[in-house]
Amino acid sequence: GIFVHPDWYPGLGAMSSFEAVQESLHATNASVCPSLPCAPAFETCEQPVHGDACDEAVTFAKLDGIHAHPEWYPGLAAGSSSREEFQAIIHASNASLCPRPCVMDYLEYSVPTYRSNESLVMKGVSYGPSPLKKVGVLLTDDDFMSEITGVQWADWGRGDLQTLHQMGVNTLRMYGNDPNVTKRTFLDDAMRKGIDVIIGQSDYPFMQGPEPCMRKDWYCFDQVYEFYKLNLLNGLTMDGNSTYHPAFKAFILINEPDLKVHPRHLTCRAILTAFDAALQAEKDVGVTGNPIAFTATFSFGMFDGQAPGLGQMEDFYRCIQNPSAAPTLYTPRNDLLKAYKTRWVNSFNTANPAFSVKQLLLDRYARTFWNDELKLPVFIGEYHSVQFAVRQDLKDMLAATRSREYPFFMGFNFFEFSTRYDKGGTEMDFGMFGYGNCALGLMNYSGKVYNVWDLTLQKDMIGDPMPDAIADAYGGAVTSVGPILKSSPCVTPELQ
Repeated sequence: GIFVHPDWYPGLGAMSSFEAVQESLHATNASVCPSLPCAPAFETCEQPVHGDACDEAVTFAKLDGIHAHPEWYPGLAAGSSSREEFQAIIHASNASLCPRPCVMDYLEYSVPTYRSNESLVMKGVSYGPSPLKKVGVLLTDDDFMSEITGVQWADWGRGDLQTLHQMGVNTLRMYGNDPNVTKRTFLDDAMRKGIDVIIGQSDYPFMQGPEPCMRKDWYCFDQVYEFYKLNLLNGLTMDGNSTYHPAFKAFILINEPDLKVHPRHLTCRAILTAFDAALQAEKDVGVTGNPIAFTATFSFGMFDGQAPGLGQMEDFYRCIQNPSAAPTLYTPRNDLLKAYKTRWVNSFNTANPAFSVKQLLLDRYARTFWNDELKLPVFIGEYHSVQFAVRQDLKDMLAATRSREYPFFMGFNFFEFSTRYDKGGTEMDFGMFGYGNCALGLMNYSGKVYNVWDLTLQKDMIGDPMPDAIADAYGGAVTSVGPILKSSPCVTPELQ
């Protein structure tokens, strides 16, 4: 009944117990179920061990079985249903193969977390752990939220999420986004660790696809609509795609558009049409619960004599108030100004130190964005000034998040988790972890096998190990990072 008429059973799902269904029936029709259910006998739950028979059965069901035989998994969807939901189906038909799953409690809310008074200080890390150690080697896919890449972030793999959790990290700003791969397991695991996730849209719809909107005068609605709709169906939503996953807090429509869009006066058109597309996809899929925030992350560049970062935000605010005017010339399908005032947050990237960010942006921000008419929070998407000691600079910046002078400042994401050896050049100055010479595992991803290396501690300009410095600022610890990772046996690495 619940699969055919889910509206008959509000608040219940495929994994709801017999007793929960009986209680619902009793509440709505006591003549059918005249009494409340008896207290159920205690039944333990169990999470499969990676690689055991139940885990393999769940993986097959989620990645293959549901496509071949969807009728075996009533009420479930390949991209958005959790591993626990698949485990429950298998347990119901073969309890000897899979134990009862341990069900997570998912938060429900009606206001974006980043626009509510309950938002925590953002103590984040930018996470895009390319496994490559050579310059010039290209990744076949850079979405590190897929299940296959769990060999890097999952507890059964290198354990990056647990390492970050121990360091006191509560937010991840992600890179790479393949809308064809599910992100549900990554979001579930992040939520278990108390880590919120900011997901970015890749450059594919803007600059890299077969018909990128850069060739369409930066009218990006069609490209972003298809991209974001696929995202919604592949793990960003749950409960029949009706609600966002509560670990997913914000979506970056485009990163540093002020450096990518040419001519620059069409920057607003690119952002506006992308924003409109995401809202329309959300509406068409039917996503209403746990709303997220949207943003466009600007650079800290200075244009036309305006304050760095802030000037770009102010330009966009002026533009969204009248999108049909030149040079944007766009008629939106949705009320973008209303969505801006209720679901937008500002964001920017910077390599400037704390004192400079305060002088150039935070001290001037409230004039436009934190007043009686408008209150928009702001966060830093990428933050790391390589010319200053990390430990003290992060503490100075965190102090700003708690200052009464900056009630709008949410926090920042340290740039970045691991060194991008494949990019070379100045990118080698960033990354709190480097890679050692022990291949902890292999990752067969998108037609190519990659080595997953052990992590080494990178040092800042005064020789301070950056993971220790970050953990100190964030209130965590890195006491066991090296020993834990080194304790895993090395495998024979692939030549790359």
